[in-house]
Amino acid sequence: MNEITIDLTKMNFPDSTEALFTDEDLVLKHKNFIFAKNGSGKSTLADFIKEHKSQEYEVHVFKGFESVLGENMKLNAFALAVDAVDNEHQIKQLEEDRAVEEAKRKYSAELLNPEPAGSKENLFAMQARSQKNLEDKVSELNKFYIDSAKHIKNKNNPPIIYPPNYNKNNFKRDISKESLLQEVERSRLELLLKSEATTSVKIDFNNANYEKHVEAVNEIIQSKVTEKVKISRLNTQQKINFAQDGLHIHREDETEICVFCGSDVLPSAIEELESYFSTNEVKELQARIKNGQRQIEREIKKLDDLQIDSISFYPQFIGEVEEETKNIYAQKDELYEFWREIKKSLEEKERNLFSEMDQLKYTLPDGINTSVFNGLVEKNNRFADNLMSEQQEARDKLLYHEIAILLNQKNYDIMLNDKIHAEKQFNKVKEEFDKEGINLSEIVKRIEIIGDKVRSLQPKAERQAIERINNKLHYNVPWELDYFEDEDSGYYHVKQGVRYRGVTELSTGEKNIIAFLYFIEKLEAVQTDSIKRKDKIIIFDDPMNSNDSTMQYLIITELLNLYQGKDRKKFIPDKDFMIVLTHNVHFYLNVQPHGNYKDKNGKTKYDKNNFYRIESRKFKKISTLKDDIQTSYASLWVELKDLYECGHKNSMLNAMRRIIETYIKFNSLGQTDFYKGNAQYLKLFNVNSHSIDDLSAETFAEDTEQMKELFSNIFKDNGAEAHFNSYWCN
Repeated sequence: MNEITIDLTKMNFPDSTEALFTDEDLVLKHKNFIFAKNGSGKSTLADFIKEHKSQEYEVHVFKGFESVLGENMKLNAFALAVDAVDNEHQIKQLEEDRAVEEAKRKYSAELLNPEPAGSKENLFAMQARSQKNLEDKVSELNKFYIDSAKHIKNKNNPPIIYPPNYNKNNFKRDISKESLLQEVERSRLELLLKSEATTSVKIDFNNANYEKHVEAVNEIIQSKVTEKVKISRLNTQQKINFAQDGLHIHREDETEICVFCGSDVLPSAIEELESYFSTNEVKELQARIKNGQRQIEREIKKLDDLQIDSISFYPQFIGEVEEETKNIYAQKDELYEFWREIKKSLEEKERNLFSEMDQLKYTLPDGINTSVFNGLVEKNNRFADNLMSEQQEARDKLLYHEIAILLNQKNYDIMLNDKIHAEKQFNKVKEEFDKEGINLSEIVKRIEIIGDKVRSLQPKAERQAIERINNKLHYNVPWELDYFEDEDSGYYHVKQGVRYRGVTELSTGEKNIIAFLYFIEKLEAVQTDSIKRKDKIIIFDDPMNSNDSTMQYLIITELLNLYQGKDRKKFIPDKDFMIVLTHNVHFYLNVQPHGNYKDKNGKTKYDKNNFYRIESRKFKKISTLKDDIQTSYASLWVELKDLYECGHKNSMLNAMRRIIETYIKFNSLGQTDFYKGNAQYLKLFNVNSHSIDDLSAETFAEDTEQMKELFSNIFKDNGAEAHFNSYWCN
């Protein structure tokens, strides 16, 4: 099997039925490289594959040292195992549970006395105090509900929004619907309440059969009149046209002198030419030409008569209507050009009846597409039909907007959280108070059971794995793994010279490389001969953490060796599957197969492996080197476009500032010259004018489209419009 398919429709957001990704499935080859920023669902995807593919495959997932390296703070040492973290957490929890139970046993004597023991507050007093605090918070909230409902009922601007019998129960019911409106939307809704029903008219335009028109014109221009009377001096088309024009002139003017040579015009010459040009065949061809010209004039008049009325549309449709009007007028211009061209061909044929012209090779126009405009007409008219319900919806939205304002003004979230916290405190105290009758002998028994569980969860030593890890670390770090206490211990610490370092002294990068190398070693573990070997799915979820450059390249080297099949006990390239998920551009560019050369069958690494980039909940398949990320700078643009599509303004602004900072440094530009003194540029983009807090918390009025336009303009003002278009449109 060269591919496996992951059904993404079953992969939902946590606590939701909505699909996490918009794709229906994800196709995986034996080697897969997926680039995605943090928060895009990488870890959820890894968990999903493990959950749904473990029956068919042997699935291994590496998520950093947290999934492999278990920290024992009591010993200041660490354990290594696939389930080490869970075991250590359980051990720690069991130890804490034991201590808690022992403390409860000592304290239980005090619980039997309703009076405090000395100056120490007991549970009876704690319960009374927490109950009084809860009652105060409930009373504060009720007063807010009553005052807010009264404010809404008495508000008279505009009175149409708020029901006169509005009370605190109505307000509490509507809190879940609160929604703060943008000023533009609020104005639109108020305008909608003043609107009266109006309808628009569809465009009725029938496109001609452009192909048949071209065929008919080609038939005419490729026809020619065969001479019935031979006049030897008329031996070229130019002479024929000259003679025809001369005959027409002398018929109109009735002159007897040739305007060209000044000789007498003989009646016999007139008769001869009239006979030459008045045959039925000539008249028939001329008639066909005239008929074709009349048809073309009718089609041009149809275009002239096509006018679009956008005045009768409601405000929310105006933008789309204007855009579609531009499209239709562009189609009109294309048709005008088409008719002019074929009309020009007929006029030329009129002057060349006795010769055959070349066939027209004109690209057929698409015609006028009115479906989108007429669809907007239908939407507009349906809106008119439903105006009363739309206005009621507008009233509701304005009401919920007013509720949102009140909630913000009175810090409702804080009041509600205080009440919830007080309620939790009261319930917690009451629950603890209710446990005063716990049997002390059961506590002792539980402590003994906990001790047995701790001993069963303690790790076992793995000598061979430790030796191999030390061999790989030997030329990269000045330390090695060593056993804590003795070689039978399942716990380890780091030996550096004559000094030992415990787990609390290890950096995140050191923990990560130890866990990573252990995970690689454990891939070699084989199943017993009695069980048929399952193909593996090996997933690396952001395997590179805060390691230094040496560790980064050690990790990259290990992964290259793994997927190249240099140790087939760990990975068989034509049977097993490997997935590398990362948000690190440098790592992504270096961990994949290098180069873009083609093999003897003309295939590149993009044909043999799958490359994806997760953008806006969608897997974008990378098929060529041109589509792939080339630099860290390019990744900033990828991130910016994704934030733009998701509508995240503050995050967009941060990405824009990082791009500008990189661009200015790379091109050795001065900030003063780059910003041109423009106030909007300085307000939004000047990194040096903002503190760290400003970058995430600054408020500004521009929406995402306006921010994009400003961002485009600052590059255009600096003569770098092509640079912007290259990265934005890529």
